[in-house]
Amino acid sequence: MKKSTLAAGLNAAAGHTAPAVVSTPAPATGRSKTPPATVLIGGHFSPEVRRALLLVQAEPKNTGRNLKQLLGEAINDLCAKYGKPQPYSGEA
Repeated sequence: MKKSTLAAGLNAAAGHTAPAVVSTPAPATGRSKTPPATVLIGGHFSPEVRRALLLVQAEPKNTGRNLKQLLGEAINDLCAKYGKPQPYSGEA
């Protein structure tokens, strides 16, 4: 096991051993060429908005959809209103 840089420096300063050369990996440059599988879309809203979303989630006609699915449905409705493709496919 390699000694840490700090331990090697302390030992060298105390005259016990010669300082060890520690190579560090080069930092990654550039961005990944593949886009992320998911992205976070968020905003700050009043607590009433959260309560309204939870009430919609609790509706009996909701048929068990979670909040993410409901928000995806709402995004699709908004996109349809403006004549844009509906991006949410319904995955959980």
